[in-house]
Amino acid sequence: MGLLSRKVVLASGSPYRAQILRDVGVDFAVIVSDVDESLHPKGEPVGYARALATAKAQVVAKKVGVGKLVIAADTICAIDQDIIGKPENEEDAKRMIARSCETGLQRVITGVCVMDTNTGEEFTLDETSLVEMAPASEEQITEYVASGEPMGKCGALCIESGQSFVKSWKGSYANIMGLPIEQLLPLLFKLDV
Repeated sequence: MGLLSRKVVLASGSPYRAQILRDVGVDFAVIVSDVDESLHPKGEPVGYARALATAKAQVVAKKVGVGKLVIAADTICAIDQDIIGKPENEEDAKRMIARSCETGLQRVITGVCVMDTNTGEEFTLDETSLVEMAPASEEQITEYVASGEPMGKCGALCIESGQSFVKSWKGSYANIMGLPIEQLLPLLFKLDV
């Protein structure tokens, strides 16, 4: 038996989010939402991440029926108030990494929405971690992008890699990986009735 008595649905195809839930003992099913993130206007970073997470939870909750806890998350990177998503191509990845290394600091923000399909209630939270970037040459960035590691990752940031130009971080490492479990787990326990 899992950590929770209620059935949990993760509205994400992220292997990192799935691993975080598995690591703490939560049993879950995966149903990826089909929310088109490009249709949501970008605004203030924290509000944007929370709004996307909520939209994803709402879509998946309609598919699963009653008795479930649906977890949806959206992780973005921000420099100042500029939202930095996933790179569209290699040139975009190079630009993102160069800007991050030049600025020296990225915020990694995850918005989370847990929807209780028994009541229709939505519970949202967010977490922000700071990532300090080391300086990098154009050659280092080009070599790193050619490895494929930054593709598909928020801000072209691959913190688990030694080549990711990450100098240090503050806050939740799980948040940087895409799911702030330190905040999420107490909420799941509260709803597990």
